[in-house]
Amino acid sequence: IIATLSISACSGFASVYTEKVIKAKRKINDELPNSLTEPSKKEQYGLAYTQVQLAFVSLVIMGLYCMTVELDVIMEKGLWYGFNGPAFMTIFVSATGGLTVAAVLKFADAVLKGYATAISVVLTGVLSMILFGTHLNILYFLGIGNVISAVMLYSATDLDRLLC
Repeated sequence: IIATLSISACSGFASVYTEKVIKAKRKINDELPNSLTEPSKKEQYGLAYTQVQLAFVSLVIMGLYCMTVELDVIMEKGLWYGFNGPAFMTIFVSATGGLTVAAVLKFADAVLKGYATAISVVLTGVLSMILFGTHLNILYFLGIGNVISAVMLYSATDLDRLLC
């Protein structure tokens, strides 16, 4: 129980901090420290540019890892050995998911992000039941009811007036 509470507290603090960092207004200095140069504004980059930077860094790190661990296999079979249609589809879905997460972080708040995660878990379970015949127990359906109730209560307007 302590581990679960710790994880949920850390997740909550992390999401609030991430939202603060992403949505914070940054002060822009009007002049550079050197008075001999012309005054100019510092450039601010958007979230997409930052993601491209992070992707490039991860590409370099993973490239170095592959060169140190798998160089003999890459030299023997080639870099793209084993990549087929499902592998490319997986990469596409992962990239689309990353861009969706970036959009949610930029345009929604931490509470909506939590509800979106809960709804995605519910939809994943229901689709797994429909498509793959997974058997869901009563606790899962109670959780579905809990998620739906929470979303409805969060998005309700004039709830005090309607209930009192």
